[in-house]
Amino acid sequence: MSLSTTATLAKAEPATTLQSFGRAKLADYFADFVIYRNLEPLDRRIKGLKSAGYKMGLNNDTIPRKFERDYARAAMWFATEGQRVRKVSKTLSEMLFIGDTLLNDGQAYKNLRALSEWKSACFIGADRLEQDPNAEIDEEENLYHANRWALMGEWMQQTAAQDFHLDQRTVVIVDIDKTALGAKGRNDQVIDKARIQGIFRTMDSVLGKDFDQAAFERQYSELNRARYHTLTADNQDFLAYICLVLNTGLIKYDELLTQFDNGSLHDFEQFVRWVDSRMMGGALRLGEPFRQVHEAVGASLRIGDPTPFKRFRRQE
Repeated sequence: MSLSTTATLAKAEPATTLQSFGRAKLADYFADFVIYRNLEPLDRRIKGLKSAGYKMGLNNDTIPRKFERDYARAAMWFATEGQRVRKVSKTLSEMLFIGDTLLNDGQAYKNLRALSEWKSACFIGADRLEQDPNAEIDEEENLYHANRWALMGEWMQQTAAQDFHLDQRTVVIVDIDKTALGAKGRNDQVIDKARIQGIFRTMDSVLGKDFDQAAFERQYSELNRARYHTLTADNQDFLAYICLVLNTGLIKYDELLTQFDNGSLHDFEQFVRWVDSRMMGGALRLGEPFRQVHEAVGASLRIGDPTPFKRFRRQE
């Protein structure tokens, strides 16, 4: 049983209540076996995407999205390399995967399970305290989707009962953002707060006095939901850029919702092309800061950079 205490962070802003489950750091559990979003490892004994993409079976150094099969190829290679640098002779044959989103983490797990053919189990969690504790189990994929992180104990009991060895043959893959750090539904509001502050600073620098903060907050809150993940890919850079465009009036919010709901707007790349066409049409004169942001986002997308909104990331 974990004991919980609460702490409050407050200045002139509304208080943020945190749940404390003790203190720890990633290194306590993973040492330097951490892979960054750009698929470059913290442990320098393991090569990353830039120098070893061909060994991973990738055709170029474009950074794959988490839900793409190339991401699974890279993850499998990193897991195998981890065995090598740890000097473990046993070949990996099992995987436990822990994350917080079905779209990204769940699909990454499914791809990696299919590619590796490892005996696998996955826990996707978030605390949704307005709901009764519950878990949906995909028996075909052996994926456990729970609305309480505390149900991870039950998941582990079920996993152990499936005759997993849970030894040196087992790789454990844990998402960082809103899983290991700032668990979704528990303390992820700290991450969201930092992002919102970074976004506001970015919007001020790009739009100046024309920035409509109230409209931004409404639109960001709505689009930051699971039903829009096909558009935003649960990527904060994508979401921030979309809300920036909406704030300029280049594309209307109602217009975006209509296109999304009728199936005409499928993904973020299509949205960026839509912005391209509107800008070329000259329907609305926008300042140089916005043009620079748009060009930078487009250029980053073309090389597969998963964090294309660099100005926002610097502020965050």
